[in-house]
Amino acid sequence: MVTELTLDRLTRWRNEMAKSAKRLRTAKGAAKQNIREIAAGDSDGLRRRRDTANRTLTLLKAALNWARDHRLVDDDSAWRLTKPFRGTTAARVRFLDINEQQRLLDSVEGPLRDLIAAALMTGARFGELARLSARDFDPTNGTIFIAESKSGKARHVPLTPGGATLFARLARGKAGEDPLLSRIAGERWKPATYQRSFKEALQRAGLDNLTLHELRHSYASAMVRAGAPLIVVAEALGHSDTRMAEKHYAHLAPSFVADTIRRTAPNLLLPELPLLKSPPSATLQ
Repeated sequence: MVTELTLDRLTRWRNEMAKSAKRLRTAKGAAKQNIREIAAGDSDGLRRRRDTANRTLTLLKAALNWARDHRLVDDDSAWRLTKPFRGTTAARVRFLDINEQQRLLDSVEGPLRDLIAAALMTGARFGELARLSARDFDPTNGTIFIAESKSGKARHVPLTPGGATLFARLARGKAGEDPLLSRIAGERWKPATYQRSFKEALQRAGLDNLTLHELRHSYASAMVRAGAPLIVVAEALGHSDTRMAEKHYAHLAPSFVADTIRRTAPNLLLPELPLLKSPPSATLQ
């Protein structure tokens, strides 16, 4: 019962989630759930588990707030006072430079190469790419239309000439409802269908292990390094404001940081003083 929730019980539940093993994909019919324990001293693994616990806590609070708003419960102090773990989003954001991106593309072929190239040239999330249909490519304006986004905001993503050429090839001969990016048999991509091959491509390219989602960071970082304003980067990524872009990419734009500091920091002018050859000696009285 909601009324039985207390601050102590919720805090202990949050802490137990953070210490629990990570559940991994398990074959259907398996007798035992596949898990991975967090090794002692694995600070990054602990951070990730705490981050997962925070997200679960956020979902629980949303459900409990709904119950409060519908007057199913009167007192919300237990979950209102249960705080998330701090410092869980400090993961290192990884970028591939242009040479590394090309090495990755050269290490793979076929539909997976098209998927990777689409991610690198649009900054779109995997789910956004997987949902694209042939009608979402606009050859006249050189854009793709992403109707469903994590932020709930639809957007048009302008394409470079290389991106327009890629999507024109992918859309050729397809009906409007057909998937724009598909596997060999023509079905849409699903997460479990690319991950192993993507990891093997990274190994062949001699690159550190990273996720397909991190190609999105490579897209954004390339734009920022080339001088794109953060508001433009945020719009291209489908963010509702520039906070995430500032958090992850502002340090890549030296002019943005340097210009802001020079404009706002104290500017003190001190008169030049002659250098002392040696410190003055104290005179004993």
